[in-house]
Amino acid sequence: MKNSFVSLAFFVQKVDRQHVQLALVILSLVAVILGTGAPTDGGGVGR
Repeated sequence: MKNSFVSLAFFVQKVDRQHVQLALVILSLVAVILGTGAPTDGGGVGR
């Protein structure tokens, strides 16, 4: 357990601010792409 905690702490220290920003940009682009393909009308029940 201690070994995994040490490796996690080492990984967190290596994470750079630019890596976090890049991940957020990629996630937002994926959200936009998925949102573009979404239908405008859900087609409710009974239509």
